[in-house]
Amino acid sequence: MKITFGISFDEFRTLQPPSRRRAGRNTGYALVIALICLFLIVPSIVLIVQQLNDGQDFPAAVIAPIALGIVLCMVTYVLDTRSIRRRRMRREQELRAAYERIHCRNERTMEATPEGLALNCKCGLVLRPWTELTGFTETPSFLIALTRSESFPVPKSAFSSEGELTEFRRLILEKLHTDRPFTACPVEFVHTRADFWYAKLLHMRKGGGWRRLLKILIPAAAFIYLISATVVGARSGRSPAWLAPLAIGGFALFLTKTARPQKHYYGPLCIYFSDEGFHVVDPASQSRRRWSELAGYLEDQHIYLLYLNPRLYRIVPKRALGRREAEFRRLVEAALPPFDYRRPVPVADTARI
Repeated sequence: MKITFGISFDEFRTLQPPSRRRAGRNTGYALVIALICLFLIVPSIVLIVQQLNDGQDFPAAVIAPIALGIVLCMVTYVLDTRSIRRRRMRREQELRAAYERIHCRNERTMEATPEGLALNCKCGLVLRPWTELTGFTETPSFLIALTRSESFPVPKSAFSSEGELTEFRRLILEKLHTDRPFTACPVEFVHTRADFWYAKLLHMRKGGGWRRLLKILIPAAAFIYLISATVVGARSGRSPAWLAPLAIGGFALFLTKTARPQKHYYGPLCIYFSDEGFHVVDPASQSRRRWSELAGYLEDQHIYLLYLNPRLYRIVPKRALGRREAEFRRLVEAALPPFDYRRPVPVADTARI
């Protein structure tokens, strides 16, 4: 099967993950400015309510800090909007520059030969044998075959019909299946919420995940202490009553910026494993890894964690293995060391286009 195609800039953009650079710094700035605004506005409003309830005249002096807080909020919003716009422009320029560096982006030919995938362009011919095929994934704009050294993205717009696209997809999946060295029967299962919780707990206890948790817990503990101190001080009259809602508002802002729930995949999975490695299949993608490509493993009474790098792992529930757990344990213990987050692990470079 032979396909001639080019990669447009709009298609290339869909391949790039959104930039998260400076996200943490911007979050910190926003949190500090929000606290300053609360410090200016909340005490003034509390003072107005107290004096009006006591029958006193409206305190005109508090108008200035309230107005300053509102103006600061508006200026911060304008500056943040402009900063976001500038970041988007810089991101666009970076994408344009990266797109210009792609060789032969307007004229490429990919052919699925009996030996493997062949990419031909003006720069020459690249042939990757089917034995190097490690995975397949699909995006709204691309079909992507993954090898050990690079990726082969093919725009869906290059196919003349839906049938031709389906044929190419089937060809890659067949090669990924038939050429894999894993001939054992598959293990089919669906992850549950409990699996992800067990994985998080195990990763935190033994996989070094506690370090990231510590970065959240220390500021959270400081906020809780501050809230408790302001509430006790307000009840005893040793501190102004407006400090408590100010501290609670700051803690709420901190939680909204740091404690963001992650989305997990709960669809069906199929895992093959043998002495050489394991092969994972889901409805959207496929990947296979040799044991030598993994960084180690961890286990508890519920799950196995197979680490690709210190921050990425594959969850294999013991309930899904059933009677084959002893076989899986033997393979893992023979091929992998227990994962140690203190041991440096090389991380592969991003696949080239």
